[in-house]
Amino acid sequence: MPRLDAPCTTKAPRPLRWPRLIRLCLIACLAWFPLGATATSDPELHVLIDVSGSMKKTDPENLRAPALRLLSDLLPEQSHVRVDLFGNRITSVLPASRANPATKAAMRESAGKIRSNEPFTDIPAALEAVNEGWSENTQRNIILLSDGKVDISPHEGFNERATRRLQDEAIPALAEAEIQVHTVALSDDADQEMLAQVADRTGGLALSARSNADLQRVFLSLFEATAPRTGVPLVENRFRVDDSISELTLVVFRAEDDQPTRIRLPGGSEIDAGQAAVLKDWRWDDSAGRDLITISNPPAGSWRILAAEDPDNRALVITDLNLAMTNLPSRVYPGETLESGLQLTNRGEPIVEPRLTDDIDAGLSVIGPDDRTRQTMELNDIGADPDVLGGDGRYDFHLVLSDTPGIYTLVGRAEGPTFERIIRKKIALAPNRPFAASFEITPPDGGNAAPAAPLLLVEQDVTILDPGSSRLDTEIRCSGGDYAQLDANLPSARNRIELPTSEADNCRLVGTIAGETEDGRQIRLPVDLKVPRPASPEPKSSTPKPAEPTADSPQAEEKTGNPLPAVLIGLAGLGVLAAIAFGWLAHNRRVRRKLISQTRA
Repeated sequence: MPRLDAPCTTKAPRPLRWPRLIRLCLIACLAWFPLGATATSDPELHVLIDVSGSMKKTDPENLRAPALRLLSDLLPEQSHVRVDLFGNRITSVLPASRANPATKAAMRESAGKIRSNEPFTDIPAALEAVNEGWSENTQRNIILLSDGKVDISPHEGFNERATRRLQDEAIPALAEAEIQVHTVALSDDADQEMLAQVADRTGGLALSARSNADLQRVFLSLFEATAPRTGVPLVENRFRVDDSISELTLVVFRAEDDQPTRIRLPGGSEIDAGQAAVLKDWRWDDSAGRDLITISNPPAGSWRILAAEDPDNRALVITDLNLAMTNLPSRVYPGETLESGLQLTNRGEPIVEPRLTDDIDAGLSVIGPDDRTRQTMELNDIGADPDVLGGDGRYDFHLVLSDTPGIYTLVGRAEGPTFERIIRKKIALAPNRPFAASFEITPPDGGNAAPAAPLLLVEQDVTILDPGSSRLDTEIRCSGGDYAQLDANLPSARNRIELPTSEADNCRLVGTIAGETEDGRQIRLPVDLKVPRPASPEPKSSTPKPAEPTADSPQAEEKTGNPLPAVLIGLAGLGVLAAIAFGWLAHNRRVRRKLISQTRA
């Protein structure tokens, strides 16, 4: 095994297995495709809504219905959707269909079929039932809304077996099919741990609605995680509509005591829900504490929402000029580097002509779980960092999230002289990495043994990762320029790796741990650990013999005590023995004289 302190005649750089040039070439080749492999796939959502009897208490106002209507109006037309209701049985209310106007109308109608009348909650059977009928080449997502836990029988043993089937069969099958399951817990009594496990192992979001009103915002988040749609920026509830926009959808949240929402048009006129009801191009749904307003052929100009400002208010559009955010998962891990980009298209074709792109201003903002902006960056398409290849119509960026876990919102924007576009993508930052690396040090026995090199311990969550694909790719760098390569496969949940022996100081283990999640996503996380010094052998124990106490020492006094009582007791004992011996001799003499006298007689 190489030593870190071995002499090195040449300080040549370590050869890379994937040279940067090759990597850049691969990215450049991929960039020629308009939106990349992931972005060209249309989103598909299979929605599972719990209709068990407990929902009468959890959702007494049946706000699941307006939440489904909200989702129906937000979905982009290129997406696919299916809706099923479940309790102890599965009821399909909308087969998988492209989200065209007819399908959206049927989806809104199916919301009226939501009841709370099933006796049980068979979550495993529901997930297995909707894991079929998928369209070809789509990004597959399941939205599971439930207020309970796996409950198929009054007998707990049946429920436990159903839960094991969910964990051991249903979830792995969904992950293998690269289906992301996004769960919504609609009650504090829901098995949130189980729902979170379903989302974690399939790469989805685990959300909860703490109140009935929260459900509308949760469905907005799910839409922005699974099928985000182009919008226009809202600034103080003002926005601008350009000539290329054929449809406008507004989402306006309001408090219970707020005045009814009104919309001010570019000409200065105002419209409310009552007036919109008789207008041909307007549709206004003002239920469940929010306004959902869809306007066909909206006039160009400056618009304003006359209502309280809310960070979840949205202005979404259908237009020939769209903005997309490519190649982003729904769940990421602390320290993971995300490589993505914005893509502007006109009628589906990327905008790459310099006469158009030279005047485009693009950027990205990262909003944390607390609704505060954590990071902003300006983007370009001229090949300057972070852009990979200039002139390809992509505004590339690199992003690392390692702060507070929770739901982050990435907001991409692109502005030109005559238009403004915005796109939002929800991402969940997991609380922990699926890997953990640390050092173990075992001191050697014996004074003459060599120092023991520490062992590297790498643990991985095999419920999330496929251990057969996990690998360590690192090197040990020390002060003075010494280094040693340390690569290893990680086939187990716990892996111990021997480090090269070294006498060098100030060493660090630097590199990456790579793996593949159950849903097939490749992840690579950084490693940067200080390497501890080898443990020196401990000397054999040579405990000195305690000194003999002197006569005047406290220990001697404690050991011997006062000698006078002992002397007196000894003399008394000798006296008793002497008296016994004298009596025994006297008795023998008397017996002997008596025997002699009898003999003479």
